[in-house]
Amino acid sequence: MTAPWRPAGALAGARAAPLLGAIMVSVLVSSLGSLTGCAPSLATLQPAHVAPRGHLQVAAGLEVAVPTGTLVNAVDAGRSLAGAGQSQSLSAEQEGRLFDAGVTFAASPVAVVPHFALAFGILDRTEVGLRYTGDAWRLGGRYQLLAHERDPLDMVVGLGIARAATAVPVGDVLPVLSVDDFTRWTGDLSLLVGTSRSWFRVWAGPKLVYTRFDTRLRAELYMNEQQLATFEGHGTYYGGQGGVALGYQKLFLGVELTLMELSGTASTSVTTLASGARTTDISGFVVYPAVALMGEF
Repeated sequence: MTAPWRPAGALAGARAAPLLGAIMVSVLVSSLGSLTGCAPSLATLQPAHVAPRGHLQVAAGLEVAVPTGTLVNAVDAGRSLAGAGQSQSLSAEQEGRLFDAGVTFAASPVAVVPHFALAFGILDRTEVGLRYTGDAWRLGGRYQLLAHERDPLDMVVGLGIARAATAVPVGDVLPVLSVDDFTRWTGDLSLLVGTSRSWFRVWAGPKLVYTRFDTRLRAELYMNEQQLATFEGHGTYYGGQGGVALGYQKLFLGVELTLMELSGTASTSVTTLASGARTTDISGFVVYPAVALMGEF
């Protein structure tokens, strides 16, 4: 008779999983609940193996989105225009560039995002999971392709879909702008390879994320002049990530770094801008570190 593909673990651990998972989440929620952001989640914060059947993986921590390059330059240019728009009239082209900066910031801001995730092994090689990351809920699943107990390493493929509807603090960076609403749908596909032992986990692999969003930006300009533009946009993130977690048996502290290139655009569907309809390039490079307390029960 062939051995199971992965040891089942102690029955007591399985029975304690819901209670221990709830304790981990409660502690992190109370300390981190006030931190939020509107960036799409690019983290995984899971090892390269699924939870064994009837067992639970839990993660609670923080994700940090750090856009660079063209994303930052677009927002910096918009800050100068926002300052000028408070004391003088802007030209049609300047107003358009100000809105470009606003939608760029809304699409890929600097953000600190709480991360709370549960994944449950429903079959020997399959888990389903639920994750919350700053006003976004994600439903996903993973399938184990290789396991280090019988193969050279662990390998797992994951797929998920998320939705976020949130307030975006654009006015904190571009004072004359405000966001009436912001809605984002995100789908992700990842492949992780790695291995694990009783005191460590290590994982790395490529990741692909596709996002669609719509938002309505409003400007309060000089002499109470108002402008409005509704944007619909989409983007593709592609890159890779790697992480390591240290601990013992059931509880680990993990760190992960994701590096992704964003390619995307946003276009106005409704606008009062004198410059007319606009298409904004929101492409850029994003550095995405994350840290979490990770448990397997």
